[in-house]
Amino acid sequence: MALLAAGSALVAGSQLETDMQEMQVKEVRVLRAFYYQRKPIEVGKVLDLPKTFAAEMVAAKKAQYTSGDAKPAAEAVMPAPAAASQESKERSKKTGLI
Repeated sequence: MALLAAGSALVAGSQLETDMQEMQVKEVRVLRAFYYQRKPIEVGKVLDLPKTFAAEMVAAKKAQYTSGDAKPAAEAVMPAPAAASQESKERSKKTGLI
């Protein structure tokens, strides 16, 4: 006797589960080549990946998000250091640090 519960939400791989996964995708740019769906993905290519797989590839530094969701560390802007006040410059001269 065959089990015919293919349409049930309790069966792994059901249509409901597949539809939910397809809705949650992230656009990424490939930084280091990797395989996806048994095909090599080349460096520089922009594609949509499932949200969890995209997060794994970003964490492994194989991809970066292209949408404004997360800024890559290379593009993060560091604030300029504050200029030393005249008082601190004079104190440094007195102590021989300058």
